[in-house]
Amino acid sequence: MPALRFAAATRHFKQPIRQSIDTAAAIGATGVQFDVRNELKPSELSETGRRHLKRQLGEQRLELASFEYPTRRAFHDKAQLDARIAGLKGALEFAYSMGVTVVVGRVGRIPDDPDLPAFKLLCDVLNDIARHSNKVGATFAITPTNDSVDGLRNLFEHVTDGPIGLNLDPAGLIMSDCDPVETYRAFYDRVLSVQIRDGLRDVDGQGVEVPLGRGEVVWDELLALLEEGSFRGWLVATRSSGDERINDMARAIRYIRTVASGE
Repeated sequence: MPALRFAAATRHFKQPIRQSIDTAAAIGATGVQFDVRNELKPSELSETGRRHLKRQLGEQRLELASFEYPTRRAFHDKAQLDARIAGLKGALEFAYSMGVTVVVGRVGRIPDDPDLPAFKLLCDVLNDIARHSNKVGATFAITPTNDSVDGLRNLFEHVTDGPIGLNLDPAGLIMSDCDPVETYRAFYDRVLSVQIRDGLRDVDGQGVEVPLGRGEVVWDELLALLEEGSFRGWLVATRSSGDERINDMARAIRYIRTVASGE
């Protein structure tokens, strides 16, 4: 297996881009994932600005690992849907222009019944996105939202016009009462990116994000599966809650390195 590559999702730093780049390097990452809807907007970055960004990254020996395109509404919600589709297509084009091959994001919970209009609309939208991915050379990877293996499989079977990947979020799956190991085994050939964070379900059955190593994700087993599947993507440190997000992300990277080395 190629050496593991660790990136930081800089949106969790809540810092200006220049400072975020420095912070990512300081916590042990070798790559960054930018939010290209709120943090690094393509429309606000000139050609000169793009060259300057790459130079700043190079100074810290960082790579652009992936982009994230978050949305407030699902891709089967008709309200302002055209704008969301156009925004995601623009993010894929921007990714290609910057040498990035993966854009991650959520599409909303996959409807259970494939005969529902919402499911058919979601498939139509993702087939459109997949065709666009074929043209621009960057792939959209779905981050599941309370979706089972069967739900994901049903969706992937209906999106056939181009590539659609999976952004594996083990903590999110645990918090949704799903099994990240089962999910990876089912879709290992579609996994383009893996989030490194942790989670558990509390006494009331609610999902809770916790510092990595304190949750229910079995990282040694999952890392072994990544090696078995010859995973070549990035492991992206994220932390969406807590008062010490930067320190937690630094510890997460160190923890995964330690587990991967067998120490």
